[in-house]
Amino acid sequence: MKENSLEISKFIQIARKNHKEGNIHQANEIYKNLINKKIYTYDLLISYGLFCREINNLKIAKNLFFLSIKKYPLKINSYILLAEILRKENNIEDALKTLYAAKKVDEYNPDIDYNLAIIHKAIKAFNDAIRFIDSAINLQPKNQIYKIFKADILIESFQNEGAKKLLLNLKFKNDSLLFFQREILISKLYINQKEYILAEKVLLELRKIFNKESILYLNFSDLYFKNKELEKGILILKEGINIFPNFIPLRFNLAIMYRNLGLLDLSIKTHIDILLKDQFNSNSYYELSTMYDFSNHNDQLKTLLNIEIEKLSPKEKIYFCYSKANIYHFKKDYKKSAYFLQIANDEKLKMQPSDVKRKLNTGEYYRNLKVDKTLKIEKKVDRHQYIFIVGMPRCGSTLLESILSLNPEVKDLGEVTFLEESLNQSGDLREVKKFYAEKVMFINSKKKIFTDKNLFNFLYCSIIYNFFPNARIIHCTRNPLDNILSIYRTNFLNQSFSSSLKDITDLYLYHLELMHEYKSKFGSMIYSYDHDKVVHNPRENIQNLINWLDWEWSEKYLSPQKSKRSVYTASSAQVREKINAHSSGYWKNYEDFLKPVSEIFLTYN
Repeated sequence: MKENSLEISKFIQIARKNHKEGNIHQANEIYKNLINKKIYTYDLLISYGLFCREINNLKIAKNLFFLSIKKYPLKINSYILLAEILRKENNIEDALKTLYAAKKVDEYNPDIDYNLAIIHKAIKAFNDAIRFIDSAINLQPKNQIYKIFKADILIESFQNEGAKKLLLNLKFKNDSLLFFQREILISKLYINQKEYILAEKVLLELRKIFNKESILYLNFSDLYFKNKELEKGILILKEGINIFPNFIPLRFNLAIMYRNLGLLDLSIKTHIDILLKDQFNSNSYYELSTMYDFSNHNDQLKTLLNIEIEKLSPKEKIYFCYSKANIYHFKKDYKKSAYFLQIANDEKLKMQPSDVKRKLNTGEYYRNLKVDKTLKIEKKVDRHQYIFIVGMPRCGSTLLESILSLNPEVKDLGEVTFLEESLNQSGDLREVKKFYAEKVMFINSKKKIFTDKNLFNFLYCSIIYNFFPNARIIHCTRNPLDNILSIYRTNFLNQSFSSSLKDITDLYLYHLELMHEYKSKFGSMIYSYDHDKVVHNPRENIQNLINWLDWEWSEKYLSPQKSKRSVYTASSAQVREKINAHSSGYWKNYEDFLKPVSEIFLTYN
């Protein structure tokens, strides 16, 4: 038995050596041969599991780690490795169950708490994440990795001051990996605070020492993306790709930046390059499916349509189903499109329940908020004017923003959360506008007019009316059935209500009710912009809008596709086209699927 153990160890070492040298097939054959002989040593199960994880054979890796737990229940590492894979598959429930089972075996193991913190951070349960990481730190106070991760949690949850204090107390050698991680987090902190110049300075200093770290280039791209410096982002990503040609996230970010700049051909080419390197990349399939029908790339189309969704992880299942739905939409096979849409959205709801109640409660709070007249800000001349575009997602607001951006005095802020942040920041409502203006100034623009396209600002119209006396509100609408369908067809990452037709409908009706009330109260401060009227009769309706804004008319407002601005929304591809009515009335293709919704809107004109 002793000799057998030594022999097994020898084979494992040979397999590891082959793996290290890139002989993947040979390594796999050695491992498979041992497993087929039902040799289940702990070392073999873990080694083969790690090997399978690295070559992305997660199904076998999971089975091996599960078997290791069954055979060696006191070995904590098996639980942690299994939970890690489950987490990456977005199977959060089973990942947590696995770690809690490990905790029953060893209650005081800091690595278990650390991994519990990782999961809770991933699902944005930040209080629980901090609780677990604090427990890990208490159990192992000298572990700097835990402290670095705590700072990461604090930054992610916008607890910037706590993160800053923690990071500044961590001291490392300037060429150490921990120093690199600390500085990366400091750059994230600056990005959080919209101090983009400081963030860039930190990253440029890091590049002098750590130019061979792929994560550095991802952080550069995040900085330039958020600061809307896409040209700089493209240059730095190309530099990173030259160093790390097989690091897919850099190529993916490059494709997104190309798309947002309107360079659709380059975006498509980059995604295709990704698929040639990673045949089953669900993110690239989804992005491509929103702007391209794969007509010139039949191999990729066959892969997409033939993939067996039952074998996919929850996240992959969602992205592939959205992709299939989009392709069948292109093919005008609307029944199949609806079928895959339903699967994708049902899976999303399992992972993240709808947030519609929170939105409704927020709307009601500010609707019923009694504003003391003495608190109101006196109307006075302001150097800047704010135009708030409100409505439901996918209402045609990106086209509207593009039209307005053709005024040389306008700076489009995009879908910023400045108003919500300012409300959370201010103890006195009279400070809301001051905080908002400060955030706008970080944009470093010399423009006089700013458009804010956070559509959910319709929840805060009473605040805008009372505390932004020079502001204008444009309420953007389109046919409700087209609008609801479009929301349901879009893979929103942070709007979980969008995966429920019922909740989309409820929120749509509530937003109409709320805006009707505000229009009756606030009068000419709010303009009703009908997207369908604009696309069917652009000249008349855009002229009416420009007149309401008291701007000088120009024919350029009829050609928003010529705008050179970057577009960061789901409409970034469509907005590059001339004004058209292609999507108007598209809901009729999904009439049977939408029947429960359409019955509610039978009176819609």
